[in-house]
Amino acid sequence: FFSGEIARSLFLTRPADMAAARAMKEMMDQLMGATRDEKPSDEPDDGTPKWQDEGVCKGHLVLLCPHDLFHNTKSDLGVCLKKHDEGLKTMFNMANDAKYKGLYAKDLLPTLEELVADVERTINRTRARLSQVMPDTTDPVTKAKIQEIMDQVKGLQDDVERLGEEGEVEQAEEANKKVALLLGEKERIEKEKDSADQWMKEKTQTICEVCGCIAQSTDNEQRKENHLQGKQHKGFVAIRAGIQELKDIIAAARKEDPDFDRSAAANGRDRSRERLPRQREGGR
Repeated sequence: FFSGEIARSLFLTRPADMAAARAMKEMMDQLMGATRDEKPSDEPDDGTPKWQDEGVCKGHLVLLCPHDLFHNTKSDLGVCLKKHDEGLKTMFNMANDAKYKGLYAKDLLPTLEELVADVERTINRTRARLSQVMPDTTDPVTKAKIQEIMDQVKGLQDDVERLGEEGEVEQAEEANKKVALLLGEKERIEKEKDSADQWMKEKTQTICEVCGCIAQSTDNEQRKENHLQGKQHKGFVAIRAGIQELKDIIAAARKEDPDFDRSAAANGRDRSRERLPRQREGGR
């Protein structure tokens, strides 16, 4: 006969009991959230901050917090309302818990992907604007059009003078209206020339394919280096690289735990329930 301890050990290794234990775990994940065991029941709550605490920024722990990247730039996201603590981040890294790294990575990933999607939309709009073709108002056809208008204006002005001398007031007024229309058309064409000058200035601009900033193609090396070292550019370099890093962390969590996605979904529902009362209070 086996001792009680050995018997319990053998009992728990039977396939049927292992399946039952897994089913119980999944049910508890759904009811209480996958992070219900973050703080062991036998660990005294002495008030010492822990990386599992609700008020700690999990993005900062697992990789980065986007709120830190763009202070005083056009992409400034404001101040993060969660706690950033390098000591807690060190403890988190030392724990090296694939499950929680995966959970926090999966929570942060959509935020970074949306930031990149936003800047990509800006880049596409700017690229389309810079690629527009402005009509050349200095070509012979345009010059001939302006000359034709001025010839018509001169002829109508002669008619106005003649009709005025003959007392044909209504006909003179009609001729004056035609003169005004022709001069308006001439002004429109000349404004196109001014727009073309502005377009030529924009034609020397380039769009950064990483961060969406606009620069002049004639910028010297120092200005180019300033851009590469700027918060906007370095922030999006970090975000774009971070997206792949988060995907790798999530893949590692899935490899270690086949039920990771189910646990992550349960954790998401649990955190949604925690946020709901605060959202209602904010709506009052």
